[in-house]
Amino acid sequence: MRMTELKRYSHWLPALVVAALAVLAGARLITLSVHERAAQMRVAAQSAVVRYASLIDAQLQALTDRTRGEAQRAANVLGDGTHPAAPASAVPDRNTFWMTAKGVVLRAGESDAAVNRALASEWASTDAAARAAPGLFGPVRYGSQWFVAAQAPIESRSAHGSAAAGARSVAYEGLDALAVRARFGRLVNEGYDFELSQHVPATHEPRVFLSSRPGTLAQTVTSGIHPPGALLPASPSAYLELAIRPRTGWYPARDLATGIGLVVLLAWALAFGTHDLTHTVSRTQAALATARRRLHTANQRLVAEIEQHQTLQNSLEHARYHDPFTGLPNRRYFMDQLDRALRELRTGRRQRIAIVLIDIDRFTLINDTLGHTAGDELMLQAAQRFAKALEGLEYVLARWGSEQLAVLVYEVESSAATYTITTELLNVRQEPFALRQHRIKIATRMGFTWIDSGLQRAEDALREADVALSVAKRQQNQLSVAYTPGMGGAAVSLVSLEADLHIALERNEFRLLFQPIVDLHGPRVVGAEALLRWRHPVEGLLAPKEFLGIAEEAGVIVPVTRWIIQRVCRLAAEWRRRLPQPMNFYISVNLSAAVLRDPGLRDYVARVLEDTRTPPGYLKFELTEGGLISNVSTAREALEGLHRMGIELMLDDFGTGYSSLSHLQLFPFDYVKIDRPFVKRTGSERANNAITSAILQMASSLGLRAVAEVVETQAAAQALLQMGCNFGQGNFFSAPVEAEQALEQLRHYAGPAPVAPTVRAALGQGKGHSAGDTLVLKDSPPLALPDSPTLVLPAADGDNTLGDDQVRERDVAG
Repeated sequence: MRMTELKRYSHWLPALVVAALAVLAGARLITLSVHERAAQMRVAAQSAVVRYASLIDAQLQALTDRTRGEAQRAANVLGDGTHPAAPASAVPDRNTFWMTAKGVVLRAGESDAAVNRALASEWASTDAAARAAPGLFGPVRYGSQWFVAAQAPIESRSAHGSAAAGARSVAYEGLDALAVRARFGRLVNEGYDFELSQHVPATHEPRVFLSSRPGTLAQTVTSGIHPPGALLPASPSAYLELAIRPRTGWYPARDLATGIGLVVLLAWALAFGTHDLTHTVSRTQAALATARRRLHTANQRLVAEIEQHQTLQNSLEHARYHDPFTGLPNRRYFMDQLDRALRELRTGRRQRIAIVLIDIDRFTLINDTLGHTAGDELMLQAAQRFAKALEGLEYVLARWGSEQLAVLVYEVESSAATYTITTELLNVRQEPFALRQHRIKIATRMGFTWIDSGLQRAEDALREADVALSVAKRQQNQLSVAYTPGMGGAAVSLVSLEADLHIALERNEFRLLFQPIVDLHGPRVVGAEALLRWRHPVEGLLAPKEFLGIAEEAGVIVPVTRWIIQRVCRLAAEWRRRLPQPMNFYISVNLSAAVLRDPGLRDYVARVLEDTRTPPGYLKFELTEGGLISNVSTAREALEGLHRMGIELMLDDFGTGYSSLSHLQLFPFDYVKIDRPFVKRTGSERANNAITSAILQMASSLGLRAVAEVVETQAAAQALLQMGCNFGQGNFFSAPVEAEQALEQLRHYAGPAPVAPTVRAALGQGKGHSAGDTLVLKDSPPLALPDSPTLVLPAADGDNTLGDDQVRERDVAG
């Protein structure tokens, strides 16, 4: 604030101090009053929550009494336990049913049969120890309602004095009905919001069943609702928890507003009184103002002298840290900034940096022909263009040597982002430079390194960029090179491989292999997956993992994928002519994220299908989740366009990586390919098999067909069929083969014998197997099926874990 403004308002300062003290004192009084009122409200709320919790206790006690009475009545009906089922004349009461020990409903009263089954299924899914004792279970959600159920054993006795088959009587009631009977409407009329919940031990979070308002209530008064002692022993934790709080909160706004208004009024009156007392002091302050003005004049002279001294010091510093011919920051300045950036990385103030070294080709020739001043002018113009390309970024641009520039860029997200920056720098030097009536076009080479750790020294970081620049100078087509740990020899090899990729299609060096997809119900091949190989003239036969990454970076992946689609469609048309009619099959092709971004993909596929006269049903596309999440909207639009053409889509490698259920609903997939279903991903074989079974059940529920990949043994194929998987792919059926062999397998498949598991009942009775039956697989030991849907596979020929040589290589977009 300026001096004149301070002079104008300074006489208000004592008044403001008095007003502030009054406000603080009033605020303290209001706080004490509000806290006392809140304590009274909490006492009343605690009484109310205990009262209404006891009403819920009474309703649960009535429910358990009804369950116990119904169990006694069921025992009288069943007699000595010799009846296999309840007589038809025996009908339980309303919202009551009888069930077996395995959760099968025997007889139900007047109630919803679906609810009965849901409750019985919930009870049967609990562990055996929890089911042994009578008691409450739930709440169980069915539809939009929550139900609380009580179960008690039907204590029927056989002639020999042993308990009957473990039948249970179950009575249930909706939580809404319990709340109505407990008169929760009065609780709302009394001005309270309530919430009925249950503590979940696994997540340590409450699960809310009933609430008088949306959202979670905070700062509540709670009371536990324990299970009735008639059926269940006392538990240290409450079965349900009732929480309430006043609708207006513990601190009513009206009371607060009244108190604040009184405090403000009092503070205002005191402030004006104080102002009158300080009015006489203003004349003294006027005398002091003259002295302040004189002091200000002296301060201005001193500041001018300090600024002159600072200007001289800045000139010396500029000469020390800048190139004398171009005015650009020099090597010393760049090293200081780099050292500071690395320290900031170590302390966490920065996250990542990038260093780019730029070398100007034929710079010595320009110095020799046009003079050194012309070379310095060229260096300055190039630096100005590079600075314009770096606008919007935090960077340091310096002259590193006679023909080199160095760039330090802060907060670069990744090495790929650094590569984008170097591309922009390469683009800006395309326009010729005007130099002494000459137009000179220069060539540059760039080497860069991306650093996200401050553990390096500045010299080591610059050495990485220098090594990358040296590699760039040795290349013909790659003007910008990123540093890698194996840069010494690997960089040269990679650059050479990229150059060969651009002409591999012209030389017809790519080839396709096909791995059959087999129907597990019988020896029949239903399709095949196309697998890409590159027969390099020097390196030999290369798998996709050795060149696809380079193809994507070099922009060659789209033409390679188009070649695969055209080749597959031609083969499909040829196979249709050579196979007996009608014989349906399909060939699947992998697509990468880069291919999905191709705007002409759909038109190209449609044109190839029309040219080869191949129906869309003979072509399928496989995609991984990693290729979808990079650009969800673009991928979804492309896949929906292909799907509308009649081409079915497969989600590849499901069960690894992201495995998001939302992707199965967001994209129009028809198949799910489960990657290596019996490879141990956890320490428990039971858990691994349970995951596979759960994926298959989920795919079936969503209407998707499942294909198991990397099936290597007969036992694995049998277990997959038992779990509900209909199709398999792997070396057990056939390794990847040439096109002619794949056609022969479509015509006459002579692979493994059909998978035909047999089932025998463990109890020796009944139609079909129960949860306790034993599954007998051909050529493998019996498998014990527990009550859960988890299948436990025996160890066959050692461990089921696949080696690297057994894992199928991914194809072109995978």
